[in-house]
Amino acid sequence: MDTIAYSFDQCKDQLLEINEQKDFFHIWLDVKRQLVLIEDDLGEKVAEFRPPLPCPAMRQGETLGDYIARFPEEIPSYTLVLMQAGAAALGYFEEGEVQLHKAIKKYMIRRKQGKAQFNYLNTRGKSKAGSRVRLNNTQHFFEEINEYLTHWEAYEPAEKIIYSCTARLWGMLFQSKVETPFDKKDERLIKVPRDVGIPDFEELLRINRFVKQGWLMVYQEGVFPQ
Repeated sequence: MDTIAYSFDQCKDQLLEINEQKDFFHIWLDVKRQLVLIEDDLGEKVAEFRPPLPCPAMRQGETLGDYIARFPEEIPSYTLVLMQAGAAALGYFEEGEVQLHKAIKKYMIRRKQGKAQFNYLNTRGKSKAGSRVRLNNTQHFFEEINEYLTHWEAYEPAEKIIYSCTARLWGMLFQSKVETPFDKKDERLIKVPRDVGIPDFEELLRINRFVKQGWLMVYQEGVFPQ
């Protein structure tokens, strides 16, 4: 399989080229947010194209031509949330460029075991001082994230909210004393479909380069023009 990255400005031209290929038909997979190209004669998958994550998905029953007609001329605004136990990197982006950003680090990990303190909430006995510190930091960690997200949503609501974290951490974000400024089922939410390193400003920029690109995965050599 060959994988080719396209800048946002190249993506509309690539979609137009795909639409001109009469030997394929197209299926939009909403879960993966990508267009699958299938060869008519054999019914085999030829390629997949995933537009930049901040871009809109195809609508049910929409033709590729109609989707291309409403494909944005500029990359929509988005918020990027990268979160791991004790580390988070947040950013608000316009036209693919960072406008606001914040890196947050808290002492939440038991050094010997390397596990987050919230995994030990149900243990018996009196908490040690270090455990209480970690639990307190855990609470402040999610509160601080939500405070920044709330401020940014009030400043300029993002068209997409792109995030990366475990299901456990994501659930804890919504249990914070500081309310999360969007719902768990917000239609703007998209999960980053790749591994993310320890969140910091550099990792935020690296993941941003990924999310604002289009990606073509070609499965049959020489069948689809590249």
